Amino acid sequence: MSSFSQSARGVESLWRACRLWVICALGMTLPFLHDSALAEPKQLTKDGILKRDPYFVDGGKALLYGYDEQDDLVRVLRLDLETGKTEPFVPDVGDKHHIEPKLSPDGRFLSVTECTGNLTAKLVIRNLEERKDVYITHSGRGGTRSPVFTPDSKRVVYAFAETGPQQLWSVQVDGKEKKQLTQSEGVSNWPSFTPDGKRIIFSNSRENNYEIYSMNADGTDEKRLTENTIMDIRPVVSPDGSQIAFTSTRDGGYNVYVMRIDGTDIRALTTGLDRDDYPAWHPDGRHVVIVSEKGGRFDLYLHEVPLGAASPDGKPLADTGS
Repeated sequence: MSSFSQSARGVESLWRACRLWVICALGMTLPFLHDSALAEPKQLTKDGILKRDPYFVDGGKALLYGYDEQDDLVRVLRLDLETGKTEPFVPDVGDKHHIEPKLSPDGRFLSVTECTGNLTAKLVIRNLEERKDVYITHSGRGGTRSPVFTPDSKRVVYAFAETGPQQLWSVQVDGKEKKQLTQSEGVSNWPSFTPDGKRIIFSNSRENNYEIYSMNADGTDEKRLTENTIMDIRPVVSPDGSQIAFTSTRDGGYNVYVMRIDGTDIRALTTGLDRDDYPAWHPDGRHVVIVSEKGGRFDLYLHEVPLGAASPDGKPLADTGS
């Protein structure tokens, strides 16, 4: 090796050491360092049973999720992340499936999809203080899908096909004032609110594949966020409203991606042909829980989210979405 090459490598090593020292001394975190230093995903369950619809509760100390107790029976479990213990969250449900659990932001209401078959899914809104259930009913044979509370806990938005393709609907938590929000072609599903309650992010299949859209909470001012030839589904907005996590098949398998609220700066959170699906944000906004298939087993894994694009000063770009 020439003396020039040795000298050049020595200078490079010294520069790297100095850079790391400066970053540690000043408490700085640069995007290129953060991405390379992402922690390995943390496995939260180890039973391998099929799961769906994880959702953080109790400030991130616990998880609710759907669990295939039997081939034809789905229960909602609560996982204590400190002890690792699980318990049924909706007891005494008999032979009814309970999926897609959500708690209202004020903690007073639970919404869950209850069904005994694919076309018998009903939205149930439970007042936890009074222990009263309200069943949201429609004409037609469709089933409700993907309920989510508004940030002020006053309403629930969900998907239902009453006449024609599935649309998004809104109803008060007492079951009154039901109204249709979308009048679009294709199937609309998976609504998710921005924290201020002004925008809804959702997927729609009008292009013969699912794309992600944004609209005002009343259904106006719709904007398309993704351009993909296959499908982008299950979008969910981060706690601070700056990012969207979603599932996509754009690279061949089911993987989870993160993008800015305006649809830019798309980053892959998972890769590979095994299925990674059902993303849900941790309240800290820095982690996403995912149902991951590994060798035919399905478990919950907590992933750290990589930083997005940076401005010239090294800070993450601010939200420029609606």
